[in-house]
Amino acid sequence: MLDTLKDYIKAFFNSRLLPVTVVFMLLFSILINRMFELQIVDRDSIIASGASNTIKEKDIKATRGNIYDCNGTLLAYNKLSYNIVFSETSKLTGMTDEEKNTMIYRLLYILKKHGSELSVDYYLAYDHGKLQYQVEGSSLERYLADAYSVQNGVKALTQEQKDTTPQAMYDYLIKKFEIAETYDKDTAIDILAVRYAMFINRYAKFQDIILAKNVDEKTVAAVKENSELLPGVDIDQNTSRVYKKSKYFAHMLGYTGSISAEKLEELNKENKESIYSVDDQIGISGLESTYEDYLRGTKGSREITVDGGTSRIISEKTTKDPVAGNDLYLTIDAKLQEECYHLLEERIAGILIANINNSMDAGTRGHSTKDIKVPIYDVYNAIIQNNIVNVERFTDEDASSLEKATLKKYKAKKKTIVRKIRHLLAADSTASAKSLSSDMNDFLDAFYSILKDNSIVITKSSDSDSSRKAVDTSDATYKSYANGSLSLSKYLQYAISQQWIDLDKLDIGNDFYSTQEIYKKLVDYGINLLENDTAFTKMIYSYMIYHYELSGRDICLLLFDQGDIKYNAQEYNQVRQGITSPYSFLIRKIKKLEITPGQLGLDPCSGSIIVTDVNTGDVKAMVTYPSYDNNKMANQVDSDYFYTYLKDSTASPLLNRPTQQEIAPGSAFKMVTSVASLQEGVISPNSTVYDTVSFTKAPSYGSPRCWSSSSHGNLTVAGALEHSCNVFFYEMGYRLGNGHNGRVNDSGGLARLKKYADMFGLTDKSGVEITESSPHFSTSDIIRSAIGQGSHAYAPIQLARYVTTIANSGTCYDLTLVDKIKDVNGKTILNNSAKVRNKVNVAQSTWQSVHNGMYRVVNGAQHGSIFAGMKKKFAGKTGTAQQNTLHPNHAYFLSYGPYENPKIAVSCVIPNGYTSTYAMECARDVYQYYFGGKKLSGGKATSVAHYAGTND
Repeated sequence: MLDTLKDYIKAFFNSRLLPVTVVFMLLFSILINRMFELQIVDRDSIIASGASNTIKEKDIKATRGNIYDCNGTLLAYNKLSYNIVFSETSKLTGMTDEEKNTMIYRLLYILKKHGSELSVDYYLAYDHGKLQYQVEGSSLERYLADAYSVQNGVKALTQEQKDTTPQAMYDYLIKKFEIAETYDKDTAIDILAVRYAMFINRYAKFQDIILAKNVDEKTVAAVKENSELLPGVDIDQNTSRVYKKSKYFAHMLGYTGSISAEKLEELNKENKESIYSVDDQIGISGLESTYEDYLRGTKGSREITVDGGTSRIISEKTTKDPVAGNDLYLTIDAKLQEECYHLLEERIAGILIANINNSMDAGTRGHSTKDIKVPIYDVYNAIIQNNIVNVERFTDEDASSLEKATLKKYKAKKKTIVRKIRHLLAADSTASAKSLSSDMNDFLDAFYSILKDNSIVITKSSDSDSSRKAVDTSDATYKSYANGSLSLSKYLQYAISQQWIDLDKLDIGNDFYSTQEIYKKLVDYGINLLENDTAFTKMIYSYMIYHYELSGRDICLLLFDQGDIKYNAQEYNQVRQGITSPYSFLIRKIKKLEITPGQLGLDPCSGSIIVTDVNTGDVKAMVTYPSYDNNKMANQVDSDYFYTYLKDSTASPLLNRPTQQEIAPGSAFKMVTSVASLQEGVISPNSTVYDTVSFTKAPSYGSPRCWSSSSHGNLTVAGALEHSCNVFFYEMGYRLGNGHNGRVNDSGGLARLKKYADMFGLTDKSGVEITESSPHFSTSDIIRSAIGQGSHAYAPIQLARYVTTIANSGTCYDLTLVDKIKDVNGKTILNNSAKVRNKVNVAQSTWQSVHNGMYRVVNGAQHGSIFAGMKKKFAGKTGTAQQNTLHPNHAYFLSYGPYENPKIAVSCVIPNGYTSTYAMECARDVYQYYFGGKKLSGGKATSVAHYAGTND
């Protein structure tokens, strides 16, 4: 027995199982020991650790609703897009600041290579070569508190921290994040922006930081290929907003964009249960903003467990699915909107061409509006000023030889001009504005303006700093400078002595300087700002054009070099060799709309057309010209597009003219005066007033004249509307003001007139669901107010409501752009219709006089040929309004049709459009399209007749 046991033990120890058994027993012992530690020894600490883990909810974004026209044509939708995001991962553990900066630099290289931009917030940036904060007020204080990691937030900031200069903050953060000096300043700013975004996200590492939005597939591929070198950087699928045929609908639809910190704070204050977060897209303008609550949808949610120690995600699960936003259906007819846009652009181009002179001759500009012309040199200048030729591209490595030669000319001229400015700003200079050329005055004005724009010359006093004194415009020395009697040099030295200059901006410090030493620093500082100012650069190019130092031929050739027009070797050579003149070349390009009025920004360059359904108050078309591409503003603003083509364009493409351009209505207002006069009994439908050409009954109002130099004879209300006789309506204003023996109750007359203007909706906004300027009824001069002058100012949409009310004989609607709203399943959740604001209850004879007068405007001797041959009859009223003698008159035409059974009203406004006849012709084309169904626009400028001096 013992021998057997002994043999068994001996065999076991000689067996191959022995090592396995030993290892197994050892591991089992370790496991038992570990279980004992976890369940018994470390039980309390593990429970505490588990309790520190946090369960959070993370949003799942909803798909935004679509926008359609009245026929179901898709106008706005969403497409799959890619964002580059950053999230904290275990790979980042132990990375040094230098390694993080290197990783960011690699990402920046990829983005730049593929034309993408960072989308993080920049709180510091270079402006004119100097660091500046990009936020101000409470936003700046919040930034400073976050940057300094101040506990208790903004309230705990010290005065020293509040006074931190941009340069000091930059130095502090560069040191904090250990960003090497080897990076160039722009790259350092980019790295700093990303590091700061990571820094303020340190307590919410479970949330992604969006580094770049809507990047293309090449960028996505490049990021994925370099993923090992980009720890924490990933690709996130998202949706981006897309607008079809954007320029036709941009102002109406608006656009979406990232929610700003200020907007988020505002929303959270308004509603503590606000559903928005910092990375959300929100409607910024237009219907996208107005109907945000309907379009945005309902977010879903994902439950995530976050490690209490590292703030990283441990697990996650979906708890609620998102619900897509509702779809918005408009009253707008997309095809009509598009055609109206083209008809308007082609008409404006034709007007512009008809008034361009092949010389420096500007006609009657500055003297009267009778026959203002556009010198071809204004066209050359506009090409530079509005960046059709972008002078900043002259410095590109691949710049053409002509671009380089033009840049060389510019540098030489700039050097000369700066030298002259320095000479005129010398401490002993007494050269006043009255003694200088207009050009040099312009340059000195630019110098002074840039000092004011940068708050070096103090224009507003500070309540918190008594040493900061604003310029006293009542001061005698200031007045001498303002009237051109005192030199800018002497004035600025005086301003220093009066503490009107912010010395802190000049880095004076605590050292003592004499007034002349401070003045020298001021001049140097201002010249430095000026030399880095884009507007000053363009002033120099403008100077070169008007002084024949930059030729029209070179301007035309630069258009080819920069690809602004399609290259054609024959055309190019004909211009270069002088076979084709710059004038002929540019006229041809404007005719073909290869260069548009909206690009040039000359008079005229803009306009609006509004089409309404007179029986429902629906807006069928609301066109503003020129427009812009809201795709480049949505999701993330294309900064190059914005600053190059939108911000400083003299055509103001961001302005929604139908709802925001307030100008005097001129003679288009005369129907209000007609109704007021008839209803107030100051005239009857059949009684007449004789046109004396000049109105002399009220000497205190001067002797205002009719637009016509010959009398219209005896006129009824209808006849006065037909001929748009000013004298007749001056008389009505006189009578409404109870005029007697030359005396007029001005306020009483205006009050009577305003009562009827209100009936036609001209005292409040039109009702359309986007941003709209408030109307301004005239507050002085009943005589001129009766013909639509005085201080009247209305947006075209308000005039459109007014003529809609006339067309349907008294129903004044709050106009609407929205027909209905449907949910994601196609169920209608809102049926919308224009609400009746009020009814205009006047005598039938009053309506007959007004309608008859408007009918005679369109079908009478003066304008009848314009609508001749059309199968249907129409009615309308022309109008012109003078801005000043430097610009052509504004042109109006308010109308409706068919006359016997009105269906639509068409309102056309062309600012600086010379004469109402042009607006009338444009409206006629809209009627031809609407009732004839045939497209009239042809992609080229409309030939127009010349109507010099018409002012009805």
